[in-house]
Amino acid sequence: MRAAPAAPGGTNITNARTTDTTGSGATGTAMIGSGATGTGATFTDPTGTVPADADATGTGATGTASTADARVDPAPRQHVRDAFRRTPAWIHVALAAVVAVTVVVVLAQPWFAPTDLVRDSQSVAATRGDASPAYGLVSNLGIVVLVMAAGTLVAAIAIVPPGAASRRLLAWSLALSLVFALDDLLLLHETAAFGPGSGTVLAAAYAAGFIVFALHFRDTILERFEPSLLAVVFTGLGASAIVDVLVEPATRLSVIVEDGAKLLGVLAWSTFVVRAAIVELRADRATWDLAAKVPATAGRAAEGRAEPRATADGPADRP
Repeated sequence: MRAAPAAPGGTNITNARTTDTTGSGATGTAMIGSGATGTGATFTDPTGTVPADADATGTGATGTASTADARVDPAPRQHVRDAFRRTPAWIHVALAAVVAVTVVVVLAQPWFAPTDLVRDSQSVAATRGDASPAYGLVSNLGIVVLVMAAGTLVAAIAIVPPGAASRRLLAWSLALSLVFALDDLLLLHETAAFGPGSGTVLAAAYAAGFIVFALHFRDTILERFEPSLLAVVFTGLGASAIVDVLVEPATRLSVIVEDGAKLLGVLAWSTFVVRAAIVELRADRATWDLAAKVPATAGRAAEGRAEPRATADGPADRP
């Protein structure tokens, strides 16, 4: 038996020839590798009469192999925790600060009733019997934010290759953003009149759409995007819906809480989809940069391999 040169990473590989002592004619070659973390043995039997995991060395090895640099996936819970920590803390603080400042300004300003600034403009105009650009100001700003986020998604979808899982996620995000903005703009869930309780059914359909989105793309979200922002979305929109349903008739406090929670959900959703679009745009930019470097590197390598040509004055000097 002759020892072969050491393999990369300090692993020695030895070829051992086994001898048939039973008369069955089974012979084979065993590859025995000893590494930093364990011993591996495999056995090849040309006749098929010796088990594939037979001990070829007599030391009890049965074909179990391990490597020192084997990568072990983190525990599922740790993977989820790491995904939720992916969003910088300052983003959550900024979202909460924007909502808090908005609520303070709405309550402190002396010109309009606070509820007139946060409720939907059409509802306020119908109640007051007149119109004002300030009616529904907070709600209208939320619509603008949603439309801007949708524009970012359109740009990302146009670049991401068709068939990619992230492209489907972006397309779903775009559809949900546009439906959310149109519903807020046209008050679809409040003015739907195609049957008893139709508004509640429509609102429930919107909620189901967000839930299906989160469940369907959960692996992609945990792997690449920011699930903590989605948690804020569900918390904000869920709290808004609960207050809307449970508090009847609405009070000044309930309206502020309902629409403040809704604003938090809108901002968190818009931040989630914009950052997801940016992740995809950066990934595609990195692919472009790599594709641009490969031809240039190949060209330089080809020039380096080119043979010098002889001239009339004699052979060319090699560099």
